[in-house]
Amino acid sequence: MSTTYTDRYVSAVVKHLPKDQHAEVEAELRSAIADALDAQGPEDANAEATVLNAMGDPELLAATYADRPLHLIGPRLYLTWKRLTVLLLWIVVPIVAALTAIGGVLGDQGVWAVFGQTMGAAWLTAAMVCFVVTLVFAMIERSGDKEIEEVTTPWTVDKISEPTSPVVGWGETVTAASTLLITGTFLIWQQVYPWVHTADGVGLPVINPDLWRFVLPALLVVMAAELGAVIVRQIRGRWIPRDWWLTLALNLATLALLLPSLLGHTFLNREAFEAMGWPDANSPIGIDDLELIIAGIVLVACLADIIGSWFTVRRSTPHQGS
Repeated sequence: MSTTYTDRYVSAVVKHLPKDQHAEVEAELRSAIADALDAQGPEDANAEATVLNAMGDPELLAATYADRPLHLIGPRLYLTWKRLTVLLLWIVVPIVAALTAIGGVLGDQGVWAVFGQTMGAAWLTAAMVCFVVTLVFAMIERSGDKEIEEVTTPWTVDKISEPTSPVVGWGETVTAASTLLITGTFLIWQQVYPWVHTADGVGLPVINPDLWRFVLPALLVVMAAELGAVIVRQIRGRWIPRDWWLTLALNLATLALLLPSLLGHTFLNREAFEAMGWPDANSPIGIDDLELIIAGIVLVACLADIIGSWFTVRRSTPHQGS
């Protein structure tokens, strides 16, 4: 059985839609095409092609039915994306470049080797910042978050009656995002381009490479989720109770991933520290002690984040009591 242009067009539209919309959109679309054909009149031999050409690309029409954006970052989020990306590039890239240069110097590498690693770290970090931030904003653009939608819709006098709450400032957002990006870059960089080497030139990461089997990839996922939450709060402009629950979950996930290896003394790569010549007989602390110190810092930081965000949410939504 041959198909008409209309059949092909309708099929091309609905295949880009969720299944629960197929029947409704197909009926609506066929009705609209039939009405347009009636308006063309029977004397037009090419009426069907004319009508369908006027309706345009089927995928574009499907995006209209699905209310799906056909841009990566639209005008409602573009300026926030641009400001945050530029700020992070100015902050994160120089810090990572400086740390890479210091690591190269401490590793007794030559001037050109240090320069090459520093430039490589700078370019890699800049690319990662742009990619990660853009990815987060693109996901937010498509999330359909009602809280964000309310904030980004045009201002009207009706918004005056909304209760005031502490505003999420750029300083808070940039500090949190920079910390996450610098930490993520360090985790990847120390594995891919270690600054400590054996006598045979084999690179030795500072962190135990075995942790890349699960712990470190999972930690990067948690950090990416936290970066997304930070950006969403900046766009929304205020804290809501859901933010605290997410903060709690992400911090508990961080502790669950890091504490077992830190307390079990399997987090740091002993071979790398041996190649550095530390600790030696005169060192006041050993590698086990250093791991316990790191565990304490991680625990305190996570608890401070959980407690601090709790009070921030209470100040932001006093009428909800949590």
